[in-house]
Amino acid sequence: MTTSDGSVLGSTQIHGTAPRNRAFTIVLLADGFTSTQQTDFDNACTDFVTALTTTAPYDTIGRPINIWRINVTSTDSGADDPASAGGTGATAATYFDSTFGGNGIRRLLLCNTTTVLQTAAVQVPEFTAAIVVVNSTIYGGGGGSVGAYSLAGGATEIALHELGHTAYKLADEYPCYACDGVETGHDVHPLGEPTEPNVTQNTARDTLKWGWAVAPTTDLPTTSNPNCPTVDPQSSPVPTGTVGCFEGAHYYHCDAFRPEYDCKMKSLSTPFCQVCRQVIRTKAKVTKNLCALTPSRDAVYLYDGSGDSWTRIGGPAGQLFTGAWGLVATNPDTGDLYRYLGSPDNWQYIGGPGASFAVSADTVYGLSPGSDAVYSYDGFDNSWTRIGGPASRIFAGVWGLVATNPDTGDLYRYLGSPDNWDYIGGPGAEFAVAPDTVYGLTPSSDAVYCYDGFGNSWTRVGGPAGHLFTGDWGRGLVATNPDNGDLYTYMGTPDSWRYTGGAGASFAVATDTVYGLSPGSDAVYSFDGFGSSWTRVGGPAYSIAAGNI
Repeated sequence: MTTSDGSVLGSTQIHGTAPRNRAFTIVLLADGFTSTQQTDFDNACTDFVTALTTTAPYDTIGRPINIWRINVTSTDSGADDPASAGGTGATAATYFDSTFGGNGIRRLLLCNTTTVLQTAAVQVPEFTAAIVVVNSTIYGGGGGSVGAYSLAGGATEIALHELGHTAYKLADEYPCYACDGVETGHDVHPLGEPTEPNVTQNTARDTLKWGWAVAPTTDLPTTSNPNCPTVDPQSSPVPTGTVGCFEGAHYYHCDAFRPEYDCKMKSLSTPFCQVCRQVIRTKAKVTKNLCALTPSRDAVYLYDGSGDSWTRIGGPAGQLFTGAWGLVATNPDTGDLYRYLGSPDNWQYIGGPGASFAVSADTVYGLSPGSDAVYSYDGFDNSWTRIGGPASRIFAGVWGLVATNPDTGDLYRYLGSPDNWDYIGGPGAEFAVAPDTVYGLTPSSDAVYCYDGFGNSWTRVGGPAGHLFTGDWGRGLVATNPDNGDLYTYMGTPDSWRYTGGAGASFAVATDTVYGLSPGSDAVYSFDGFGSSWTRVGGPAYSIAAGNI
């Protein structure tokens, strides 16, 4: 029942390529696996990686995440299963002393958190979240400073749910505690706004903590429990994926609300809701989001993430280009391209001038000075590979790279190998690549379209727009009104947009929010996430750009 009941064998990185000091690092630790069962633990860790990387939003944010396993032997297989909580009464001598029956609930799986955290810190000092994999087929899991899950059926679903607690401080969204049908004391949530980002007692549209995700036409509250002594049995009155306020959450039948009718933080084998996905995207990114070029273009600054504090990271620049791969800037005198390496004044020359550049998830693309060829950076020195012929404009993002034909304006998608491009649509006034698709503005700017992902099929999602801006935040798209410059956020369904704020000289969509440069370029603002409230975070700038910096 102590560390004398086993030994730590060592650690192995099993996923991710991010620099160790710039990664969101998950460690998986074995408990209840004997020395002859370590392959079983290895396989369980492989299953976890597969589940994580194929579950939204991890399927589009995998680059900043590293995953390690820590192999630990135990004297016995399994975990304690106290009879007092409905278990078999079995005990097991394991390194982290895992036990079912926490708080008298058999499925609540706990372990010695101090030992887990100490072990993780020794083996992988930069770890972000520690999750214990318990070698038992009894259903159970737990989340807190340390997460734990058993190898019951649907084990990886339990793991992803518990990771939500441990890594992102997400609350349980289910409207009961033991959920055994006879519990008392959970009719009405006590007064006091929960600190977790995915539950609330506030249903006021203008101050709701996830107000950015609620469409103007969605009722608040969206559901109300008519009988607080019981869990609300009603089905959802709105389509799946609608964000609102659904009563019953945080272990209480009434006076606590969750963002969507269902979510992985409420029911396993269900996708994370939009709000939880946003929290995961924000917290999984440990690098900075926003940079700016001074009005005279004599220095590049990086926003520190709070207040109005910025750090100078470079000297003069012509233009800034950012994305999931990082930040690059052009030399204002020569046009040469430099990559920011993560510390002030630490930049690497990676190539000569170009007509334009665009940053994707895994590299930077460039259009030659004469616009007669598209190139991809090879990732080392100043080596580039020609991947396509003439283009008038290039656009890149997590979804990939697209370019316009200089003669027709038609849009082509790069398929990953030189001269391998696919026609996906006609010309447009503007295009913007989001995490999961590409958006286009018609040639006359009278409608916004979303690429359907196949052939040359597009769906109209909005009316006239001035400019499009895409990124990781929200549904991935914001656009300006062509008449007054006001900013609107796309809510995910055609013609569903939410007024977000007034006009600006430019906008940048980051992982955590959307940033704006005031109309006179005299201040940088950050959207607060509710209503149309913005906070000034910086002074004058020539331009702003958001990405993995």
